[in-house]
Order: sequence, then structure tokens, then C-alpha cells
Amino acid sequence: MTAAVIHGEGLGKPSTLNLSGRLPELDGLRGLAIGMVLVWHYFALTVQARPASPLAYFMVLFRLTWTGDDLFFVLSGFLIGGILLDARKATNYFEVFYKRRFFRIFPIYAALLLVVALMNLTVERIHYTGFHWLTQDTLPWYSFWTFTQNFWSAHSVAPNAVALAVTWSLAVEEQFYITLPLMVRFFAGRRLLACVLAGICVAPMSRIAIRFIWPHNWAAGYVLMPCRADALLLGVLAAILVRDTNWRNRIQTNHLFFAISMPIFLLGIAFLNLRASNMENPLMQSVGYTWLALFYVSVLLYAVTRPASLLSRSLRFNWLSWLGGIAYGTYLFHQFILGISPGYFWGGYPKIQDGPTLLAVLESLVLTLIIARLSWRYFESPLIRLGHRSGYTFAEPSPKTIPQSAPEAIPS
Repeated sequence: MTAAVIHGEGLGKPSTLNLSGRLPELDGLRGLAIGMVLVWHYFALTVQARPASPLAYFMVLFRLTWTGDDLFFVLSGFLIGGILLDARKATNYFEVFYKRRFFRIFPIYAALLLVVALMNLTVERIHYTGFHWLTQDTLPWYSFWTFTQNFWSAHSVAPNAVALAVTWSLAVEEQFYITLPLMVRFFAGRRLLACVLAGICVAPMSRIAIRFIWPHNWAAGYVLMPCRADALLLGVLAAILVRDTNWRNRIQTNHLFFAISMPIFLLGIAFLNLRASNMENPLMQSVGYTWLALFYVSVLLYAVTRPASLLSRSLRFNWLSWLGGIAYGTYLFHQFILGISPGYFWGGYPKIQDGPTLLAVLESLVLTLIIARLSWRYFESPLIRLGHRSGYTFAEPSPKTIPQSAPEAIPS
């Protein structure tokens, strides 16, 4: 996956945009996102703290780590939106985009579905019930193969089996990949910008409408694509802005905007953390998701336009980039692996209550990272290279005179 790389040392000095490189800050943000998801599932949900104890107060700091999914959405919108903007005039635009997406997304996802199906078959044959909570799903099996499990979850207000619970966000992104390429291909300039802004506004209104019509259906506002489009489209908006010279220079030189907006966003997040941290909370479901996405997209824009800043330097830490590199495999398999030891020894969802249970969770975490790394090196990377054998071609002018990615201008 390629991304635009912005070069320049001075914080107040507009820089040029290198469209052929890879932006290490985005790997760091991806590592931060998957780190948040791991903390949420491995510790925030599993630690059994006594009320009003020091540990309970400490765990308050991690109430919003589940929003790592929202950071993933912003990153996906920025990266995929940028790829589509740069290739929108290619003669093989749809063919190459979907071919690359297939090799990146589907093979390892199919591997997860097959592993879960194989475990279900095995435990049924040996009549073992310790893993039923982990692998047996109330949703139709074909919903996972068609990336429609989020619609089924919203309809039944039922979560997936733990091993497949995280795949709702994958369904959201795949549905996003159906609509965004059409939007970018056939709209440009003000029309594209208007569509993106409209989609950002429609998302919270959709969540509010669902909450009003089905007040007890919290799942619909959380897992449905139209309801989560704000984070994805804010990422697309950021991709549009950094490809426009005037807007990019404004973002790079307007320090006052970030100096004011960042503390405001953080105060809002602190309020949500204390008063509306649950994903089912009405405030979170109405405007909370959008507020979080606005904060994440601000962090993204600050990082990519100020490479000499402390934030950007921190996001370039090797360990964070390494974690970002294996984020997809880690995301898909981490809950399945987390449930194996507790499912075998205790027959239920993991709960950190003592030394042995903590050790079981830590072993699962290490095993997850090892498997994700091996998957990336020997399974995912070769398939990605196979998908990238197909390149975008352009009719006019000659491909030799066209950069790999061309900025998409928008009105100032």
C-alpha cells in the first residue's frame, strides 16, 4: 500500500509532496491503532478489578481503547482515498484496485474463517463444549463470506462469536470499497468534496435516527456502514486536502489551528471517557464517534505535515512501525488466539484474576504477535506482491510523463 510522503524540516515551511514513497508515520498510527485494540480485548475487558480500588481507577484510562477501530477507519479512508485519487484517470482503474484489494484482504480472512470452521468441526467430533462461546456463531455462516455480517448483527442485535467478532469492521470497510471508487471516479473538485462532506454529516444523523426509531438496537448504529462513514470519509477528506497545494500549505503553516483544536478535542475525549465511554451510550453513538474521528484525523494531518515534530518522531519508532506492519493479521486472529487458553483451561471468556490467568493472557498476546509476523512474511507479503504486479495505466498523456500519483485539486 503506497502513501504520499511529505518532506520538509521546518515546521513553518511549506514542503513538497513526494507521491511515490511510503509514509512511516502512518505505519506508526496503524501500530497505535492495533495496540489500542489489543489493550482493549486483552486487558480492559479481562482485568477483574475491585470497585474503587487503585487498579479500578487505573483501568479508567483504557476505557476508550476500543476506538482503535475508529483510528483504523480514518487511516483506511486516508490511504484508500489517496490511492483512488491518484489513479482516478487510469484506464484500468477498477480492475487494478479490486485485484489489489482482493489479494490484500481476502486470503488471510478466508484462512481465519476456515480455521474457525475446522475448530468447530473438531470440537463437535470430540464432544467438547469448552470452545462453544469462542467459535459457534448465531449469525449465518454465509454472512461472513459475503461481508454482510454487520447487517445480520444489526438485525438480530446479536454479537458474533468471539473468534469472529472483530470482522464487523472488515465488512464496513469492504462496503466502503464498493461506493468510494465510484465516487472518486465520476466526481472531482467541488462535487467530490460536496459528496464527502455530505457523507460525513449523514453518518451521525443516521445514528441519531436509528437510535430514535429503534432505541434498544445499539448494534445498528455501531456496525452499519452508513453510520460509520464519518471516520472513513474524514480520512478521504484529509487525502484530498494534502493533495491540494493551497490547502496543504495552510495546514502546514497554521499552527494556531492545531494549538486551539487539539486541546479542545482532548477535553471532549476526556469527557467522553468519564461520562460516555461505552459504545452503547447515546451521546457516544450520536456525536461521540464523529468527535473521536475528528481528533484522529487531526493527529494524522499534524503528523504527515510536520515530520520534524515530536509526534511524528514518536510515530516513527521502530517497534511501533513493526506492530503497524503486522496489524491486519494481528487484528484478525487476536481474539481467536486469546480465547484458546482460557477456553481450554477455564471453559469461558478470559478473566485476569490472578497470576495464572494473567500469564495465560500474556502467552496469548505473544503467540498472536508471532503468528501475525509469520503470516505477514510468508503468506500476506507474497500475495500483496502478486496483486501489485498489475499497475495502473493511463491513456493520455504517455505513462512516462505521468507521475505514479497525481494530486487532485480542490477549490480553495
